Amino acid sequence: MVAPALWAVLILGANLRKQLGVAIPESMTLKSVEQVQILDDCGSVQMTWTPILSRQSDLGAQAWDAVQSIAQAVADKNYEVPAEQHLRSRSYEEALLYGYLAAALDDLGWANRATECLNQAIDEAAESASYLGLFGGLTGLGWTVEHVSHLLQGISVPADDDSELGSGQNEGEEEEEDLNGDIDSAIFKRLPNTSSSSPYDLISGLVGFGTYFLERLPRESAIQGIRAVFDQLENLAKSMHGGIAWHSGPELLPDWQREQAPSGYYNLGVAHGIPGIVHFLSEVWATGIVERERSYKLLDNAVDWLIAQQRPPGSLSQFSSWIVPGEESADSRMTWCYGDLGILSVLLQVADRTGRPDWRAFAEELLNHCLAWPVDRAGIADAPLCHGAAGVAHIFNRIYQTEGDRRCLDAALLWYQRTMNFRQAGSGVGGFSSLTRPTPSGLPVWEASPAFLDGATGVALALLSAVTPIEPGWDRMLLVSGKYHSPNTSS
Repeated sequence: MVAPALWAVLILGANLRKQLGVAIPESMTLKSVEQVQILDDCGSVQMTWTPILSRQSDLGAQAWDAVQSIAQAVADKNYEVPAEQHLRSRSYEEALLYGYLAAALDDLGWANRATECLNQAIDEAAESASYLGLFGGLTGLGWTVEHVSHLLQGISVPADDDSELGSGQNEGEEEEEDLNGDIDSAIFKRLPNTSSSSPYDLISGLVGFGTYFLERLPRESAIQGIRAVFDQLENLAKSMHGGIAWHSGPELLPDWQREQAPSGYYNLGVAHGIPGIVHFLSEVWATGIVERERSYKLLDNAVDWLIAQQRPPGSLSQFSSWIVPGEESADSRMTWCYGDLGILSVLLQVADRTGRPDWRAFAEELLNHCLAWPVDRAGIADAPLCHGAAGVAHIFNRIYQTEGDRRCLDAALLWYQRTMNFRQAGSGVGGFSSLTRPTPSGLPVWEASPAFLDGATGVALALLSAVTPIEPGWDRMLLVSGKYHSPNTSS
């Protein structure tokens, strides 16, 4: 028996509905399914994922033990977290880990735990429904519900099982209500108020909204949402020498960055910057939801501008973290959030979707640069996905899986080993702590963090993707992969 969609057991709190108090305007409803059919031209990516670590090997056994220890510690809340830590982790993030454990082990227990976490997250959202960001906000919850609900449909449920996961609509019953429709409506209400002082980034802004809607395709509201996000990004684009870019004004920067860039800057990180826009535009172009000529023009100019920001030959990093007009750029670390590796991950995907040989050649040069990067100068001081060893390992693993470049396999194995080197028994969450700096000039502090992005949950997911054949679609949330190929590429 195949488990029904997770929607059957998720009940959106009445308080959340009341707080949102919005609906999709009549003018934004889809008039036909014509655009949905266009998606068939490219379709979702289907690939075979190969584990690169055997659980019988020393490193594989260590990785699997770490995954289990982190999952159990997170489930049991067996860690000490500073009072402010709740701002950086949400219970729906745990559901990603439990869902992928359920898929890897075909385990109903982990599947039920994932469901419980999402129900808890919905209850939490009912108390604070104003923040919409993809990381820590309502669209993050919605993305995870959408993703995990599909993931868990493959879990086997005994015919006589009466657990919550096994319950659902009866045969012949109408399809359950789309609970994420309320989140869609909240975004539609917010988008018309977008301005140059609104965040456009993946973490909290427009790219995050677009990533959420891409995960929701081919729903009608998702198609309209993608168009609306594209329109806003198009409106905010600035013509620059060498292409187009998006400016991050001083009001969007933390205090310490505003001191360095009082007039703002052009952000080059995947997490908060223009590479995230580039990734979104490439997927929009592949789907055909926005006229391809129009979306390609924006994408073409954005990629050209991004490539033009490379630093002089001989620099440690080919890209800085951001560009302040009139000031000299600085080296960045080799991480996902900022730096060459995150940009590489995006550009390889964009080049493959569009079939542009010049973009492909540049991405391959950047790959060579990242592979030759001295490990002791990478700027990696802890394990998490955002800026740590697990993030580096996973990106190289993902590139190996898609490109077949064995140099990337060797790099992934090296960085998985370095990830495990950060594990300290009896500390943190399952042995992993996160290095934080409360103030830029202050001393670093090691904290126990269960978070997805900068904590142990993300570490466990990266390790799990190394030891199981389950394709880690969770990294679409990081733009390390995407759902859609070029319309000229078979899926």
